[in-house]
Amino acid sequence: MRVVAVIYGGPSLEHEISVASGTQVLEHLDRRRFRTLDVRIERDGRWQVEGEHYAGPLEGALALREAGCEVVFPALHGPFGEDGVIQGFLETIGMPYVGSGPAASALAADKIKAKRLLSLEGIEGAPDLLIPPATADDAQERLGYPVIVKDPFQGSTLGLLRARDRGELDSAVATLRGGCPQLLVERMEVGREFTAPILEDERGRPHSLPLVEIRAPDGFFDYRAKYDEDGAEEIVPAPLDEAQAAPMREQALRAHRVLGLRGMSRSDFILRPSGEPIYLETNSIPGLTARSLLPQAAAADGIEFPDMLTRLIENALGR
Repeated sequence: MRVVAVIYGGPSLEHEISVASGTQVLEHLDRRRFRTLDVRIERDGRWQVEGEHYAGPLEGALALREAGCEVVFPALHGPFGEDGVIQGFLETIGMPYVGSGPAASALAADKIKAKRLLSLEGIEGAPDLLIPPATADDAQERLGYPVIVKDPFQGSTLGLLRARDRGELDSAVATLRGGCPQLLVERMEVGREFTAPILEDERGRPHSLPLVEIRAPDGFFDYRAKYDEDGAEEIVPAPLDEAQAAPMREQALRAHRVLGLRGMSRSDFILRPSGEPIYLETNSIPGLTARSLLPQAAAADGIEFPDMLTRLIENALGR
C-alpha cells in the first residue's frame, strides 16, 4: 500500500480554496491502494502533519520521511502552490510528487509570460497591454471598455477585476497594484466561455477531456460566480459540435505540452461569435473540489474522482 501525503492550505490568498481541494482529495483517495498523510500548511507557513505541529517545511518534510511517505499530492493553489515553490522544495528533498515541475509551474503561473509564449505557437489571447509601462490612459485609448485587469500571478479569479469605465479602471489598477509590480489589462471579449481540461494517463500521455461551458450570471466569471451556490452554471459536456470544440481541445493540449506541464492542466477560452477561440490562461493545479471543473469533465469521460486521483499518483510514481 502506497503512502501518499496530501499537502493543502498554504500562505496564498487561495488558502481556503486549497483547503477545500485537499479535503476532497483526502476523502476520495482509494483507501484500498493508498494510506494517506494529512499535511496542512497554515497561512503563517507552519506545517501540520497528521495533526502534529511543525515549525516549517524542513521539520514537516522530516516527519513525512519518518511516516514512510512515497509520493506527495500537492493540492495547493496560487503562489507557493502553483508557481514552482513547493515543487522545487520537493525536488530538493527527493520526494516524488503529482503534477508539473518547478520551471513549468512557474511559467504557467505567470499569465504574461505564458500568454506571450503561447502566442508564438499560434494560440491567441485577447488584445492587451501591461501597466506599467503603459498607463490607464493607454488602456482606455487602445483597448476601450470593458477591460479585465489581472494580477498575473493570482488564480481562482482572485486578483481579477472588470472595468467598464475610467473610474472602474482607475479603481482596479489602484486595488491590484499594491501586490503586483505589473498588471495585465485585456480587452474583455464577447462570447461563450469554456474550459478545456487535460488529464495524463499513467504513462504520461495527455488526453483532452470533454469541454465545460461556463455561464456566469452577468457574463463575468469572477470569484462569486465561481464559488457561490447561486453562481455560474457549468455544463459538461459543453453543448458544442465537434467543429467548434476541436480547436479549443487542440489548443489546450498544445498549451499543456508547450508549457511543459505534467499530470493535469486546464486551459480557459472565450469562443467569439465568429467561432474563433480566444485563450485566457492555463492552470497547472486545477480545483479539486466536488464541483470543480476538472473532476466534472473527468466524470463526463467515465473517470470517477477516485480513479482520476489514482491515475495522477501513478503518473507521478511512473516518472
